[in-house]
Amino acid sequence: MDSKEIQKRVDGLAKAMIAKGLREPTANMKCESHVGYELYLKWKDVTKADLYDNGAYEFIKGKGLADIFSKAEAFIAALPSADEARMKKFMGALANVIDLGRSNGVEIEFLNPLQATMKKLSENILTDQRAA
Repeated sequence: MDSKEIQKRVDGLAKAMIAKGLREPTANMKCESHVGYELYLKWKDVTKADLYDNGAYEFIKGKGLADIFSKAEAFIAALPSADEARMKKFMGALANVIDLGRSNGVEIEFLNPLQATMKKLSENILTDQRAA
């Protein structure tokens, strides 16, 4: 693999991260003496609007360039889409509100619609039945 091919693969990783809806993605490849190649992926969480968010990252090492790129591509493919990440964050917040209501003795008639919404969202996620 020559330097142009390596650059093309690294650029492709950043494009794949963009396709997943990740903010400010970067992919860095380095070759260090007596260590070999390392790949570093970094991005910001799509569900956060915090200017001070340092983001998330992943270091990938392997037995060679092909192995490293294969691992990186599989890692990115396994990441949730932007919509999935937002829905997970929303469902977590909704679950927290329901728990807060229960612990503070909020009347059941206020909690029932929230619980019904949570159940419907959970079923939609499991079966991918998005409302039209």
